[in-house]
Amino acid sequence: MSTTSRQTRPMRRMTPARRPAPQPVPRASDAVLPREQMMRPQQSTRVRTNARARTRVHAWDTGVFFSVMLLLIIGLIALFSASYSNALFYQGSATHFITRQGMFAAAGVVAMVFVSKIPYKAYAQLSSMILVISVILLVLVLTPLGTSTNGAQRWLFGFQPSELAKITVIICFAKWVARDPKSVRSLRGMIRPYGFLLAAYIVLLYFEPHTSAMMIICGIGVVILVAGGMRLWYFGPIAALGAGALAAFYFMFEHVRERFAVWLDPFAAMQDEGFQGAMSQIAIGSGGLLGKGLGNGIQKHLYLPEPQNDFIFSSWCEEMGLIGAMFVILLFAYLIFRGFRVARAAPDKFGCLLATGISAKLAIQTLMNLFVVTGIFPVTGAALPFFSYGGTALLLQLGEMGILLNISRYMRVEAKQEE
Repeated sequence: MSTTSRQTRPMRRMTPARRPAPQPVPRASDAVLPREQMMRPQQSTRVRTNARARTRVHAWDTGVFFSVMLLLIIGLIALFSASYSNALFYQGSATHFITRQGMFAAAGVVAMVFVSKIPYKAYAQLSSMILVISVILLVLVLTPLGTSTNGAQRWLFGFQPSELAKITVIICFAKWVARDPKSVRSLRGMIRPYGFLLAAYIVLLYFEPHTSAMMIICGIGVVILVAGGMRLWYFGPIAALGAGALAAFYFMFEHVRERFAVWLDPFAAMQDEGFQGAMSQIAIGSGGLLGKGLGNGIQKHLYLPEPQNDFIFSSWCEEMGLIGAMFVILLFAYLIFRGFRVARAAPDKFGCLLATGISAKLAIQTLMNLFVVTGIFPVTGAALPFFSYGGTALLLQLGEMGILLNISRYMRVEAKQEE
């Protein structure tokens, strides 16, 4: 009997089943992002870097600087040519006016460079103090401390406080509009504080009297309000108010009525009030196309009153002719254009409105002087910037140009690259 041997298989050792290792909880930072999304942090960083670069400090606007310096040099030449006859006759020295103006011009250039280093935002913090000082000086000029000349009491120790009032309006209006842009969109917001400040200055200047300063200050205020977003239909009430003020000035001030009559026909009163306007037009007309040559003018020899002040442009036209007059006008136009360009490229609203006000002041005062000497406007006493004799006025004008240069140092990069 055969036996069958069964092949025994080795028995496998049973091992307990392994539990799967616990998987870590996925975090948001561990998620796999698309390539586009992975680049977003770098792009946002680049955007922030570019934003900072667009407002970095760079060199000032060379167009503003060189046009100011050229106007200043031409102004000094014109002042000496127009003033040496009067200076020799009344002061005993032909260099009386040019020496003093030259010293103020040198100090003004240093002040302009110094002011250009001061951040323009500091003036917003000092606006209240500047406003108080301005009002106090305008009050003091009406006291016995003030000096009266030709029936007008406008000077305080050789300084006209009305010049400080102009820059005060620029700084305060720019700060107020930048702080609350909606204030210029309502009549109530227009009255307080803008209307109150203009009314205070008009009342104080009324007692001097100083009509040209009133007009310049009101013009500056209107330009800043328009640039700040004032509704255009407000021009209706403003025009009516301006017409009413003009009518009030005409009936309240005898010198205003006399100047209007002389303005209509200066040659009819050449022996009296019309002498200035008539001599000014004679000087301009006798210059012709090319002029009589620098220093060869006739009207400045005791014919044209105050040739070193308000009517310095008339003497310049007589000696340099139409070509020289147009050259100076184009220089002023270029400087005003550069000023408004700085305003357009300013990094914030306060800087924009501050540069707008400075440029508007230069434009209004220049046009007013040109209109007066050519007979388009009645004689008001507005000086020609950088030309007319006046040390403190020149210092303030160059200081304002320093503020404009500082704003230009913060111009947006894309605006600088447009040139």
